[in-house]
Amino acid sequence: MGKGVKGAGLDVGFVVQGWHPDPGGVETHTFALARELAARGHRAHVLALDSREGLEPYSTRVEGAEVGHGIEVRRMAYRYHDHRGLVDLVQSRRAEDVVLAWLAETPCDVIHVHHLTGFGAGALRAIAEVGQPLVMSLHDYWMLCPRGQMYRWDGVVCSTPEPKACGECIARTWPHLAAANGAKAVGPDEQPVADDAAAAGARTRFALAMLEQPARLFVPSRAAQEVFVASGVARARLQLCEYGIDAEPLRRAVAAERAKCARELGELVVGVLGALVASKGVLDLARAFTQTDAPNLRLEFHGPEWAYHGDETTLEALRALARGDSRIRLRGEFAHSELARVLAGLDAVAAPSVWHETFGLAVREARAAGLPVLVSDMGALSDAAQGGAAGLVVRAGDVFAWRDALGRFAKDRAARERWAGAPPPTRTVAAMAGELERAYVETIVAKTGRMPRLVQPIEGLSSGPASSAGASAKKGFWGRLFGG
Repeated sequence: MGKGVKGAGLDVGFVVQGWHPDPGGVETHTFALARELAARGHRAHVLALDSREGLEPYSTRVEGAEVGHGIEVRRMAYRYHDHRGLVDLVQSRRAEDVVLAWLAETPCDVIHVHHLTGFGAGALRAIAEVGQPLVMSLHDYWMLCPRGQMYRWDGVVCSTPEPKACGECIARTWPHLAAANGAKAVGPDEQPVADDAAAAGARTRFALAMLEQPARLFVPSRAAQEVFVASGVARARLQLCEYGIDAEPLRRAVAAERAKCARELGELVVGVLGALVASKGVLDLARAFTQTDAPNLRLEFHGPEWAYHGDETTLEALRALARGDSRIRLRGEFAHSELARVLAGLDAVAAPSVWHETFGLAVREARAAGLPVLVSDMGALSDAAQGGAAGLVVRAGDVFAWRDALGRFAKDRAARERWAGAPPPTRTVAAMAGELERAYVETIVAKTGRMPRLVQPIEGLSSGPASSAGASAKKGFWGRLFGG
């Protein structure tokens, strides 16, 4: 924790669907950000979901400091149990009340929303209405697509949310939410909708309107920015803020782990990190691997074996391939604290995604550790491969192209060494946090007219009296309850 004047520093509230040690790129990113903010003398307060069974829905609990690593974490019990229509994916009055109650108990200088699944997009309006300085990061496309990735049930990648296609996709993904199947036919704020297409259109319009509430919207890549612009978000509203990775410590940790592990002579291992779901293209890669003429090559999948919106087709097919080929290994989920150990056992990391990846944190961490990467040409992934300087960029969904890429990796030692030697990412977690810290302060000043007191000065910004949103947060919560 940074040291300075007593009472100085910001109280920053995070709203996010998951939190450390939950698996996922957003969870990894937000935890690193919170710890860096703490090192700068700020205090992070987290509201996240608790998806364990047997809990009273919408009840909350505070995690101990040993779990949160000194970061205050409150969990809201929620398992998506009460959805009766598409509208319930985007608006939850009960969840909004939990958010406001949390704000009343935990006055914050600024709220940074990271993901709203389970809370609903309406939480943005609820936070803004109590006068709370508010910013949001768009880590995926959940605000545009209930499935989060603009990737339909039938494998089609969407460029923008279209009502008819969205309505059909929702009906196939969650039949119980379709108006055609008897689900409640209303949109946000209870307006009636005629059919599934109308419900989907109302959902999208509401989400886009809610995106007007934050003072700033952060996107991790230009590729993600273009998807939001095409879908109706003004370009001027979107601020590029790439994730930071501390490359040198990770590289040292991987080297230390590599020195401890025994490897079969001549064996090459390509790894995939992350959930084994259809949008990640894992089945395309596995099928390509079985057609690759490279006896020394191994393929490992490190990640949770989740059903993808209830669909286990991809997972079952992947398991079948692994049973039939001992060179394909499903290693299971790992904690982010084990990342160095996992990377030490790999010679490259692949990301064969077929959706518009917004950043690709896992492959960028691999690059930070000095590993080559094999990535699809979707979204921001080609940036991780530095346009081919640090690996191969492969056409998404093309099994034959992936077969050729794997074959080249296995047989071209000079290329492997050249890719591994490409410069690693240079943007650190501290640089990312510094950019966001400045944005927080500027947002607070613009909203309240008051300059918060900081532990560490920010160039070009002078420190002043501390600001507080406590009173307005409490007023908004009690107003919701009693109509005041």
